[in-house]
Formats: sequence, C-alpha cells, structure tokens
Amino acid sequence: MSDRKCEAELNDATTAVCPDCTTNLKKCLIQQNYAVVICPNLDCGYPFNQTQAINNIVYVKEKEIIEVAKSRLADK
Repeated sequence: MSDRKCEAELNDATTAVCPDCTTNLKKCLIQQNYAVVICPNLDCGYPFNQTQAINNIVYVKEKEIIEVAKSRLADK
C-alpha cells in the first residue's frame, strides 16, 4: 500500500479515518491556508470517488503549517 505525499496530518484529538478503506486521512494543501482532506492510500479514491468533495476542503491555521514545516526541516 503506497501513500500520497501530503503537507499535514490531521491534528484532531480523534483521528479521522477513510470511510472506504479505514486508512487515516490527511490534509493536502491546495492553496495557502486551504487543504483537501484525502485518503493517502493510492489504491483508494476517497474523496474523489464521491459525487461532491466540497466538504473535504478545510481551512488550515498558519500555526499548523509552520509546525509541520519545522518538523520536516528537523528530520533532514
């Protein structure tokens, strides 16, 4: 099972899971402060296999973006 590369994992107290394959969902930035919540499993098409994906577009706080960027820089 391969994973899509995404900018930030969901930071909710309860991790959201894909309704199709139960993989943990991730946020992928599509604009400066907006992300689409997708399933990182390449074998799964969620949410692109839905009739509407508008509910999967979420606002991402700058603090969350900075935290993810810092952790990625620390890993290098």
